[in-house]
Amino acid sequence: MAKKRVGIYLGLSSVGAVVTEGKKILTVSKYDLASVEEEARVENLSEEIRWQALINKILREIGSEEKDIYVSLADKDFIFRSLEMPIMNKKNIGPSLVYEIEKYIPFKISELMWDYSYIAYPKEKRLNVSFVGIKENNIYKVQEMFAHLNLNPLVIEPSSLSLIKTLQSAKKFSQTKNFAILDISPSEVYLTFFYQNLPVFNQYLAIPKKGDSFDIDKFVESVRFAFQYFKREFRYYELEKFIAISSSNEGGIASALQEELQINIDTVSPYDVISVPNIDSETLKAYGAANVESPYKFRPLLKKTEEYIEEPTVAGEEPLKWLLFMILSGIGLTITVALLIFFGNETSVMEYKIEQADKAIDRPVALKGLPWDKIEEMLITKESRLAKLKELSSVPSVAFSLSKISALRPKGLWFESADLDYRDKKYSLSLVGYVFLGNASEENMAIDSFVSTIKNDDVMKENFSSVEIVSLERRAIGEYGVTYFVLRLN
Repeated sequence: MAKKRVGIYLGLSSVGAVVTEGKKILTVSKYDLASVEEEARVENLSEEIRWQALINKILREIGSEEKDIYVSLADKDFIFRSLEMPIMNKKNIGPSLVYEIEKYIPFKISELMWDYSYIAYPKEKRLNVSFVGIKENNIYKVQEMFAHLNLNPLVIEPSSLSLIKTLQSAKKFSQTKNFAILDISPSEVYLTFFYQNLPVFNQYLAIPKKGDSFDIDKFVESVRFAFQYFKREFRYYELEKFIAISSSNEGGIASALQEELQINIDTVSPYDVISVPNIDSETLKAYGAANVESPYKFRPLLKKTEEYIEEPTVAGEEPLKWLLFMILSGIGLTITVALLIFFGNETSVMEYKIEQADKAIDRPVALKGLPWDKIEEMLITKESRLAKLKELSSVPSVAFSLSKISALRPKGLWFESADLDYRDKKYSLSLVGYVFLGNASEENMAIDSFVSTIKNDDVMKENFSSVEIVSLERRAIGEYGVTYFVLRLN
């Protein structure tokens, strides 16, 4: 008889749980945090205790007494990145990645827990590497909460990977390699792109409301902005399939997305994937966490950076081999020192001059630490975008608005791109950029102030009646942490 497994999904405001036996689902359940709100209010419970109460409630519901569990965690706190690296020995990839990852996280790499997978292209002598990481404090909070419940998480993984494990178990999606998944639930939405089955981009999207109802128009527009940003960053990518998965009965989402993105949308419900009563998005991801038999290969084991740097010792190594290694190392070191002494003076002087000349060049934050060929490539891209904006600025009705935006921006705020659309006799402007003030809180305040200034400016009101913050994200540019933003003006 197959062993029973318990999968749990922790969302932003909900918990889903399943009990499985092999590939068979025995029972499912899902609760929102609101289901314990009354009890929490009366007894003045902390948020941590409320989550523990909710997990206890759902475990009683599914009748589980298992202590070992498999956890799927909401993607919002995870970092997903794709990198290109020169081809190298497998044991060197992890240590080499350490120095690359530091460029993409807004905190110290010693605080990161992560794992990676890769695809090798020997003919092109390169690797495509995808890594997934999360700040260790976020993992420790989850582990501590389960420890108080006397539960032992064997796996903690991002929900997008739990979901793809389940989807690729279905024949319909088993052969797709380059695809996007739009995961829609009542409290959260994630858009994840996979390249050769590895995650390369993940975006959390806020759920817009019109009164108490779901605002389809704004939602579709948010997806479009995220989709356009992805296409700019990953020009080599060819999308095979766009999958929207939702347990909602909200009509019109698929057709609106198809019209806006000009691609075919494959819309599925959780029941289409697994024909089990009461299955929904949350329990589908809980099942994915417990689905250890899935054909999907990338199973991240989140580890500290030190574990990738330290070289494992080889048991039973013969003393003679070590002696030979030490002798050869000594000979090599002697030769190296002699060559350095011979060539050192001239080389050191030249390197010093180059280094001082490079330091003397005052570069913007976004260009610090980048090689010159990369800077040249970025300048060509910027010039192309400026040419496009110059062309658009010749339109009298919006020319003044475009020039006014730059004048309104606060200190430390820079634009990366601006996309202007004209539909149904209305202009829509997407602004992508970042703020660098050395403090995340001040940077967020600067963005809020910028949005408020635009809303209250009479010139801007003539063409744009609303301004919305689509997304905010902490990133690293070189050694500096900045706050990236996407704004939409309608």
